[in-house]
Amino acid sequence: MQKLLLITSLVVSIFAENTNYAYTNWNTVQGTLSTNSTLENYEQTIWLVYISIGVPAQDFTVQIDTGSNILWVPYTDCPRCDISTRYNPNGQEYFSPNGSTYYQAYGSGECSGYVATDMVSIQDTDINTTFAMMFATMEQGFAFPTVMDGIMGISNNQTFTNIFQAAFNAGQIPTELYGLILNQAPLPSTLIFGDIDPNLLNQIQWVIPNDIYRWKLFINAFTINGQDYSSLMGSVQSAILDSGTTELLVTQDLYNVLLKDYLIPSGCFMSGSIYCPCQPTADALAYLPNITVAFNVVNVTIPFFNLLQGYYVAATGDVCQVMMSYLSGAPFMVFGDPALLSIIPIFNKTANEIGIIGGVPNGIPNGDYPGNDEIDEAVG
Repeated sequence: MQKLLLITSLVVSIFAENTNYAYTNWNTVQGTLSTNSTLENYEQTIWLVYISIGVPAQDFTVQIDTGSNILWVPYTDCPRCDISTRYNPNGQEYFSPNGSTYYQAYGSGECSGYVATDMVSIQDTDINTTFAMMFATMEQGFAFPTVMDGIMGISNNQTFTNIFQAAFNAGQIPTELYGLILNQAPLPSTLIFGDIDPNLLNQIQWVIPNDIYRWKLFINAFTINGQDYSSLMGSVQSAILDSGTTELLVTQDLYNVLLKDYLIPSGCFMSGSIYCPCQPTADALAYLPNITVAFNVVNVTIPFFNLLQGYYVAATGDVCQVMMSYLSGAPFMVFGDPALLSIIPIFNKTANEIGIIGGVPNGIPNGDYPGNDEIDEAVG
């Protein structure tokens, strides 16, 4: 079983080399030892985990996605698949179709196929368990078909059993807790689960989602550099924590304020997307936005530099893309990788709770929130 030592002093020292990281929440995290699997960070766009399916094992590299429900890889007979790595059921000891089909849509991309049970392991860990997944006979529209072989959905949709629940039920891990430590390169990113050290758990602020199908949290307040812009959320008062989304997707009104009042005055510009200097001047730092949201009981700050793709590997004088946009007409915002870079989320699916490490308690009681009446219907 692999172990991870998260050495806070190293992380903080890297951040301290640039005072732009004064707002980061990482400096609240203490060292911890946890069961883990290394995640591959592909261009700070998708985070990948290595798994095996079947006996004998077939290897796949799948995106880890807190925003969707089901694990899928392409089936051997997939005439409408762009991904070349396929699952072949011939000679598989545990492959067992259940006679149903499933369709899954994403922000970009879609797939459908047969549902079947088989043995799945996360490579180099103790997890090696059986549960239902989808073997796609159609997939299209995904941005990186040559990089990923499928997607492992780990949302809180209660109609699906994910790999951590299955491993816990089989006695392979002591709890069904799982979480993500996402970092910009060159720092490592990690999937943690099961045997999570109490020193880490003691730092958690537990938050109750206002949705039984998605990791969606009610937002009490939205501030930028200390200025309250909560009114610009309008009726959209929730956000999904989604590792399958590369951007911070806010309301159009919030986006306009961020762009016009903060990014453009600091020297950023539009060219299809938003671009900012990777190494801004001291004057520009006065404008660059650090976003703080109140998720129920805990305040979470998203430092501006977590919005910049490739910040650590950019050369002096380069510009970095700002991973932020807006949604029109959606009933919630989507807090993708820039938000998850700012915290360590720990998920407890059975209890329907999210533990946030790296936030600051705000004194708001946990319990029922406005927005609990907006629980959405199940997808699929």
